[in-house]
Amino acid sequence: MNTRSVLSLLVGVVFLVAACSSGSGVSPTPAAPSPTPTPVGAAVESPEDAAALVIAADPRFAGMSRRSPDVIGASGWWEAEPLDGGGYRIKMTIGWGDCPAGCINRHTWTFDVSAGGEVRLVEEAGDPLPAGVFPPN
Repeated sequence: MNTRSVLSLLVGVVFLVAACSSGSGVSPTPAAPSPTPTPVGAAVESPEDAAALVIAADPRFAGMSRRSPDVIGASGWWEAEPLDGGGYRIKMTIGWGDCPAGCINRHTWTFDVSAGGEVRLVEEAGDPLPAGVFPPN
């Protein structure tokens, strides 16, 4: 098992422990999407570059890695697809509640990251995030 696989597994375990340690009386936290783009000025040459900018913009995404079909029980991951004209669409997903079985609950954020490094929230959807489980935005 290489270092990247071990790191991905560790991140998944941390998210799993955090998600499973919440109480049953959790109240949802309202979503607060950012309506304006965030200029960062870094050149984006790969999906990893784009995801790194999104991860740096929100502490809830810290430690997330690219979605891998080989990882079982992950509770946080990102996916990427290229945009016309350069840049990438990055979809961040946080799951909780029995993630070894695929996560009962999920919340996703979709960002467009331009080739010039501008990060813009396109969509936020899914189950409300439980209060106290994930760092606030």
